[in-house]
Amino acid sequence: MMNNARSACLNLALLSATVVCFEILSTRISSVVFVNNYAFIILSLAVLGLGTGGIFSYYRIKAADPQGAFKTAAACLTGMGISLAAFIVGTIRLAITSPFIYFPLLFIPFFFAGMIYSLFFKTFAERGFQLYAADLAGAALGSGASLGIFHAFNAPNAVLFLSLCPFVSALSLARKRLNWVKAAACGSALLLSAAALVIFGHRPMIGEVPIGRFEEKDFYQVYPDLDRIGYKVVDSRWSLYGRSDLVEYGNQNVVKQLFVDGAAGTPMYRFSGDRQNPDPVLVGALMAQSTAVPFMFLRDHERNSMLVIGPGGGKEVLIGLLSGVDRITGVEVNPDFVGIVKKYSSFNGGIYTDFPDIQIQVKEGRHYIKKTDQRYDLIVMALPSTEQLQNIDHMAMSENYLLTVEAIQDYLKILTSEGRLIFTVHNRWELTRLVVTALSAFNKTGVGNLEALDHFVILAQNDAPTIVIKKNAFSRGEVAYIRNVAHSLPQGLPSVTYLPFHWEEVHDTAENRLLKIVKDGRVPLKQYIDQNRYDISPVHDDSPYFYKATRGVPTGHLRLLTVVAVLCLTAITAPFSRMRKEVGGKREKSLGYLLMVFVSIGAGFMILEVALFQKLVLYLGSPTISLSMLLGSLLVGMGTGSYFGGGICRGDTRKRLGVVSLSIVGAGAISFLLVPQILNGLSGFSQAVRSVACFLLIVPFGFLLGIPFPSAVYVLQQNRMEKVIPWMYGINGIMSVLGSVLAVVVSMRYGFTAAFFLGLSIYLAVFVIVRTLGTADPV
Repeated sequence: MMNNARSACLNLALLSATVVCFEILSTRISSVVFVNNYAFIILSLAVLGLGTGGIFSYYRIKAADPQGAFKTAAACLTGMGISLAAFIVGTIRLAITSPFIYFPLLFIPFFFAGMIYSLFFKTFAERGFQLYAADLAGAALGSGASLGIFHAFNAPNAVLFLSLCPFVSALSLARKRLNWVKAAACGSALLLSAAALVIFGHRPMIGEVPIGRFEEKDFYQVYPDLDRIGYKVVDSRWSLYGRSDLVEYGNQNVVKQLFVDGAAGTPMYRFSGDRQNPDPVLVGALMAQSTAVPFMFLRDHERNSMLVIGPGGGKEVLIGLLSGVDRITGVEVNPDFVGIVKKYSSFNGGIYTDFPDIQIQVKEGRHYIKKTDQRYDLIVMALPSTEQLQNIDHMAMSENYLLTVEAIQDYLKILTSEGRLIFTVHNRWELTRLVVTALSAFNKTGVGNLEALDHFVILAQNDAPTIVIKKNAFSRGEVAYIRNVAHSLPQGLPSVTYLPFHWEEVHDTAENRLLKIVKDGRVPLKQYIDQNRYDISPVHDDSPYFYKATRGVPTGHLRLLTVVAVLCLTAITAPFSRMRKEVGGKREKSLGYLLMVFVSIGAGFMILEVALFQKLVLYLGSPTISLSMLLGSLLVGMGTGSYFGGGICRGDTRKRLGVVSLSIVGAGAISFLLVPQILNGLSGFSQAVRSVACFLLIVPFGFLLGIPFPSAVYVLQQNRMEKVIPWMYGINGIMSVLGSVLAVVVSMRYGFTAAFFLGLSIYLAVFVIVRTLGTADPV
C-alpha cells in the first residue's frame, strides 16, 4: 500500500505540473485567438473542468482498490494526452476561432485531470495530507517551469511537449500490465517525440495560432483591405507576454507594424539614422500624430530629458529624437518588442542601438517610476494599454496601473519644475476619465480643481486625443507662446481644443464640458460624474479598471457570475439528497457541515489569491513575476502545511479546522496590510531581492491555507464517507470559479482590499461552521 501511495503522489505531482503549465500556455494561446471579453470564460474552464471531472468521477467511476484506480487513471491520462494534442492541432490546422468549438476543446483536458485527482483522493483518502502536498508541489513546479518553457518552445510546441507528460504517467501506472516489448516501444516513442520537440522547439512544426477576427484586433484594422494589399509576418516570437509579430505590407515600405497577440499595434518607421536630415515623408507621418504636436510647443530648456513608457516600435522615441530632446529613456515591458526593434536596426536607423543618448530598459513602467532617482522634463505615454488578456491565470486582467490617481502622483514627483506629462488615449471618453483622474491626483497634492484647470492643454481629435499635464501651472506667457505656435501650424495637424485662460476658444467636446463644469462651479463635480452615461470616476490602484466604460459592474460579468452561481447551486443541491441517504444516520449532520466547509474554502481561497496577486503587481514590477512568486510561495507554503498540518491539534480534526481557519483570518489581515508596505520599502533593491522577500513573507500564510482541504478530506475518511470525496472535490473546484468571478465583481465595485477581506470573512465563516454545526458529531 505504501508503494501504491507513493506512486499516486508522484503521478499526482506530475499531473499538477502539467495542468498548471497548460493553463498558462492556453491562456497565451487564447489571447491570440480571442480578446479580453472572453478572458474569464476561457480561464474559468480550467477550474470548472477539474470540478466537473470530480463530480463525474463520483457518479461513473467505481474503482475502489489501488490497482483498479491505477488502471482507470492510466486510461484517463491517455485521454488527457490525446485531448491536449487535439486541442492545439485542431486550433491551428483547422483555424478554430469559434468559441463554440474552441471552448470544449480547451475544457476536455481539465475534465480528465479532475477525474484523476478525485480518483486518487478517494482511493488514498487516509493519505490525504501527502496527496495534497504532492498536488501543490507539482503545481508550484509547474508555475515555476512556465517562466522558462517559452525559452525552449513556442506555445504550440510547448503544448505538444506537455501532451507527452500524461502518456509518461499512464505508462508508469500501466507498466505491470504491459510486456517489456510494448513498454519499451511506448517509452522509445515518447522519448523520440520529446527529443524532436526540444530540437525544433521554436520552429512552427504544425503552423501558427490563428488571430481571431475581432474589432479589437489591430492586426485587421491597420488597413481595411488587408488581404488585397498583402502582408507578411517577418518575425514572430512567443513569450509570457504574448506572441509578438512584426508585419510588413505590400503597398508601402515606410512603416512596419508590431503586434502583441494581434492587438496593441505599434509602428516601426523607416529611418536613415540621420537626425539632421530625416526623410520628409517620415517627418510628415510623425507630425500628423497628436502625440507629436506638443513637442512643437517646447522651448530649448524644456527638452533636456524624456521618459517614454511603453515605446513599442519606437514612434515616440523617434518623435523625441527628431524634436531635439537631449536624453531619452524608454521603458518597455515586452522584451520581444525590444529584441525585434534592435534586430531590424537597418530599417529603423538603430534607434534602440546606435544612439548613445537613447536608453531602452526592459521593465514595467510604473515600477520604474517608483524606483528611479532621475528627473525628466517630459513623460510620454501613448495608447498605454490594450483590450488583450495580458496576464496568465484565472485572476488575469487586461488592466494595468499606469492610469490611476496614484500613478499620476508618481509621475508628477519625478518631473522637473517645468516638466510635462504627454498622454495619448484611444478616444474622448478615455480622455474625459483621464482628466477626472488627474484632477483627483492634483487634489491629493493640495491643488484644487479650479487651480488644476491651468495645468492642462488638450489636443483632441476623433481618434487618439492627447492631453498635456504640467507639473506647475501654465503661466499666461507660456499659454500665449503655445497659442501662437498652434496658430502657425499647417492645416491638417491635430488642433488645440483647450488652453487655459482662453475659454472663448474652448471647443464643445465631452472633456471640455467637464472642464467648464469645474470652472463654473454650478454643478458639483461628483454630481456630474454620477450622472454621466459612462463611468468617468477617478481610477485608483485598489480598483484599476480604467477601461471599464459601463457604470457599476459590466453586464457580462454579472451574467457570468449568475451562470456560475446557478451552476454551483445545482452541483451542490441536486446530489445532496442522494448523499444524505448513502451516509445515513448520525453522519448526515457531518455531511452537511463538511459540504459547507468545502464550499467555503473553494470560494474563499480563490478570492484571496486574486486580490493578493493584484496587490503584488505594483511592488514586483511585472504581472508574470508577481504571479510566479505568488503561486510559488502559496503552493510551497500550502504543500508544507498539508504535509505537516496533521500535527496541529492531533486527534481532533474539528478543532484543527477551527483553529487554522481563525488563524488564516488573522494572518491574512496582517499579510495584506504589511507585505505591500515592506515591499514598498524595498523598492530600491533589485527585483530578485524583492521577489525573495515576497516569497518568504507569503509562505507562512500559504502554510495555513494548505491545511483546511486535506483536513476536511480526512474527516470524510474518518466518518467512512470516502464515496463522496470526488463530489466534494468537484464542489471545491467549481466554487473556486465562483470565487474568481466574485473577486473581480467586488473589486470593480469596491476595490481589491474589500475583495480580500471578503475572502477572509469566508474563512471566518468556516470557523463558525466548525464551532457550531460540528459539535454534534465527534470527528
